[in-house]
Amino acid sequence: MAKQKEIKFQDRHGDLRGRQNGMEFWIRKGEPQTKSGEQRYFVAIYPVSNNPRQISALSRQDFDLAGAKEFCKKIAAGEIKLEDLQAAYDAEDAAKEQAAIREVTERAKKFHARLDAMGLKYRDLLELEVLAHSLGDMGHNILLGYERGEGWPSGT
Repeated sequence: MAKQKEIKFQDRHGDLRGRQNGMEFWIRKGEPQTKSGEQRYFVAIYPVSNNPRQISALSRQDFDLAGAKEFCKKIAAGEIKLEDLQAAYDAEDAAKEQAAIREVTERAKKFHARLDAMGLKYRDLLELEVLAHSLGDMGHNILLGYERGEGWPSGT
């Protein structure tokens, strides 16, 4: 492990930027997330060398200012590997995506069951939606009036 050296950060319009070991570190203000309203920060890392892809801890990890600086020092010293950090973030993203897919699939199954109970297929519903949209506002209002028992407009 490389020895941790202090990273000198410069204020860039409210954000802090520092460079060390071929990496550029940005510490940016996040939303205050504590009950006391304490300012929270997140870190973005831009490897200058062989990997031009940014790694950001936004919405993944937040820190107080001292914690954000310590996190940057550990990355610069090699105590935290960017590849490992990115792999953890990618795994977290994949797990969130799978959870979202499961949730939406359950809602789709329930919707399909309601359509099935009415004797409709999803394609039938889509066709009916196209026809309903082609009626325009006036046609929509005429149908609503008919459904409320007002009958068809006079003179038709």
